[in-house]
Amino acid sequence: MSAAGKIWKTMIAGGAGVATLAAVNAAIARRTHVESDESTSEGEKGVFQSKRGDVFYRSANSSAAGTPVLFVHSVDAGASSFMWRRNFADLGEDHPVYALDLLGFGLSDKPAAAPYSADLYVELIADFIEGVIARPACVVGNNLGAAFATRVADEHRERVSNLLLVSPTSAGNARMSSGMTGAAFYGLLHSPVLGTSFYNAMASERSIRDYARKQLFYDKRLATRELIAQIYGMSHQPGAQHAVAAFLSGYLNADAREAFARLTQPVTLVWGRQDRTNPVITATQFQILNSRAKLEIFDRARLWPHEEHPEKFNALVRQLLLKARPAAA
Repeated sequence: MSAAGKIWKTMIAGGAGVATLAAVNAAIARRTHVESDESTSEGEKGVFQSKRGDVFYRSANSSAAGTPVLFVHSVDAGASSFMWRRNFADLGEDHPVYALDLLGFGLSDKPAAAPYSADLYVELIADFIEGVIARPACVVGNNLGAAFATRVADEHRERVSNLLLVSPTSAGNARMSSGMTGAAFYGLLHSPVLGTSFYNAMASERSIRDYARKQLFYDKRLATRELIAQIYGMSHQPGAQHAVAAFLSGYLNADAREAFARLTQPVTLVWGRQDRTNPVITATQFQILNSRAKLEIFDRARLWPHEEHPEKFNALVRQLLLKARPAAA
């Protein structure tokens, strides 16, 4: 066969492969759009109109007296306020509680052109507290969501009474650095066929199940079919890949170490002793930065101690709320 013939044959094979990938991507999109058009969280539904799009949230007991609690979820494929379901309902029985889906996640808008960044989420959370909760809140955040919450508490002290940070990220365990490499990767992830195929493989049911069993939970039995189905469904909502692409490319990295050191509000760190993703030794670095920070270590827990030991976690939140005082401006 001539060289031209080989090239033509390769092009045909490549075209067929791309066509197959496109067909698979379309099938996944049709399936998940039907399966996950509604969240299973409790509470009253609400929509906050942020500067970049509508933000979905749930609230419970919002008119009750006392310090309100705002839950901020982690950032990853399929992330949403659903991760707080074992805490939201229980604490909502006697405290005002709110749980939002960050822009680009869950049931919130997922605009392709939004400038997804740590700054965007810090501003969004601060605006949500001011516009919806309308009084200082105890902010409970997980992982990268905890880093965003730390910056909100530092930059808008009058809006945060105290913090409970679950396995907060630091600069040392951030994803890829933004820059030329991050920009190139971001561009690849936005490729209509190849980028979508990469995302679908990363956010496959098997990948999510393996991650939950190995990283989220010490007790693998907690990686239930319901949980995996929920995360999978949320990860394949139309436009869900945009914020995740920014996350994987390093654009959501939030180095909150300086902000953490400046905090004047009461702050409690919660860590799973067996956390593999963000080892508990990292907590020591945070305590060096801010000697006022208290540390609670949950044994037999990994990245989601609030899910593995909800009774203990909820009792800790209630204890903190008894001591909560509005922060000075």
